Amino acid sequence: MMKGAYYTATGNTFLVVDSRERKLSDMEKRLLVLKYVDGRDGAIFVERDFMDYYNCDGNRAAFCGNGARTYVYFIHEKEKRNLVEFSSHAGNVLGKVDDLVSVRMPSPRFLGTFEEEDYSGEIVVVGVPHLVIEGDTDKVDWNALLPLRHLYDANINVFTVKKEGSLRIRTFERGVEGETGACGSGATSVAWLYSRRTGCEKVILQANGGDLTVSFRDGSAYLGGGVEKCSEELELQL
Repeated sequence: MMKGAYYTATGNTFLVVDSRERKLSDMEKRLLVLKYVDGRDGAIFVERDFMDYYNCDGNRAAFCGNGARTYVYFIHEKEKRNLVEFSSHAGNVLGKVDDLVSVRMPSPRFLGTFEEEDYSGEIVVVGVPHLVIEGDTDKVDWNALLPLRHLYDANINVFTVKKEGSLRIRTFERGVEGETGACGSGATSVAWLYSRRTGCEKVILQANGGDLTVSFRDGSAYLGGGVEKCSEELELQL
């Protein structure tokens, strides 16, 4: 029997499964996701120094920024560590718990620009691919943008600059197939492009679920925000 609990990270909601002592097969992970995620964004399998992330559709994703922050918070809770280093399918991650829970994100990769009918923007990979579109975040038509999600097999981020260093962001995530409360890798993609354009070293992004902070130093991007446990410990059965 596995132990788990539900967590939220700035609007992203997860089932966190403690598999530090028992290695699960991919099929067992998929079954747990489909049985227990139940309307949340995904599941985080906490293995020894490794994070395995699954979207709510039961498929593995290479990375999740807010999931990584939740992994760090979980280890902080269980093992009383403030610095946590671990691996993921997108590479090594370093996390820290202080006023915020922050992680050093995978290095953003710029893949170019796109232009499709009424929409244009940029393509950035931060562990997973993102389309970044500057537009009116009060009037986002996800149905109109859905063909882009499938054409590029990527998350879609729409952002608005509210004032210098402060942005509003909304994200449609693949695997969830809907708008989510937040997306850490999407926020990092948007902040990285904005920083390249303006030189701003700290960007605050207002997501549906709350504020995320992306800071740039020493050639790396650091994602910070809150994490909360929102259930008692559960006993999970396959």
